[in-house]
Amino acid sequence: MNFKNIKKVMAGTVAGAIMVSAAACTPISTKAQWSYKEGKNEKAIGVYIFALYNAYNQAKTYAEKADGYKKDESFLDLKIKDDDGKEAVASDWIKDKADLTLREALYLDSKLDSLKATVDEASYAEQAEKDWTLGYMAEYYSQMGYSTTPEQDILEPYGISKESYQELQYNMSGKQQKLFDLMYGKGGSEEVSDTDLQKFFDDNYTYYTYFTVPLSETTTDTSGQQTSKAYDSKKQKQLTSDAESYAKAINNGSTMEDQCTKYLKATKSSSKASDTVQKGCELLDKDNLSSSSIGEDVAKKLVDMKVNEAKAVTIGKDDSKTIYVIQKLNTKDGEKEYLTKDDSTKKNVLQKMKNDDYNKFLQKEAKALKCEVNDSVVNKYDPDMFWEKPEETSTTTTSSK
Repeated sequence: MNFKNIKKVMAGTVAGAIMVSAAACTPISTKAQWSYKEGKNEKAIGVYIFALYNAYNQAKTYAEKADGYKKDESFLDLKIKDDDGKEAVASDWIKDKADLTLREALYLDSKLDSLKATVDEASYAEQAEKDWTLGYMAEYYSQMGYSTTPEQDILEPYGISKESYQELQYNMSGKQQKLFDLMYGKGGSEEVSDTDLQKFFDDNYTYYTYFTVPLSETTTDTSGQQTSKAYDSKKQKQLTSDAESYAKAINNGSTMEDQCTKYLKATKSSSKASDTVQKGCELLDKDNLSSSSIGEDVAKKLVDMKVNEAKAVTIGKDDSKTIYVIQKLNTKDGEKEYLTKDDSTKKNVLQKMKNDDYNKFLQKEAKALKCEVNDSVVNKYDPDMFWEKPEETSTTTTSSK
């Protein structure tokens, strides 16, 4: 299941978010007590604490941009501005965010109940167990050379159980996806027609093709460690000139494959153009290109290019400089591969099209939801429970997120 384009309940625990030291905390009871309730549905206090924890970490990313922020002082009294432009004192923003998350979780339960729709929560249990004992997506990160910290070590001292972790991290995301499909998918209350989806794709996606020309040489030692070293200035100048000539030839009617073949022959490479030339198609937001699969620097050039125009774009510096010989294609020509190929490609585009509308809908419904709040329990937990002054000595800790 693809949660990528659905609002994340884990927004505050992304890479780089502050990690609090479990060892320094006094363990809190993990006995299940309800925090929020609506009808027959209720959420354990651990779910609320986890939502508070996520909101704390998310608020910290905003606080780091705020006036008066000091990393060795609590940011909870600072005024922050979130991605929607809302300004609030950090501690208030965190509590409001956690409150909204719990209300949204209860709304999803109620709405799916009314539709007689369910998600297979048991299917998430295995991954939740691995996260709990090994660390968030431990298998994935270990392949990239990173170690992870078990979620149990991080979260349990605050009163967050494995069940509460799974509820917010996986079950809620699954319910968000389920309701999205029921609303916007075939036969849904807000069904999007193939014609409207195609128009959105053609009007908003960017289709492109490219190959790369490295300006450095990469070697691998006996242990498998790779090292890159920039070519001398003369060779870099020649490769840059060649790359510009490839782009010029494409603009004059040649193809990307022909020019890539020319490059491979010039560099005495045994690779084939069919394996070297890459294609991509994505929704590029001029105001937020950092998440582009092709990289922000290339994407900045790509969005301003004309259809069928080719350019040689140099990115990186020193030993990591690379030239992209890239051409912007007619998006309509990418429909077969990136829109109508199968159900998953359609769903990916549909999520991009309706994600903002869906998130606004969920927030509206969550805010309007009438539910019970167990104030005597909820009010025992405050955002400052997660803050501790950083140690003065420099230590390296690998985040589990």
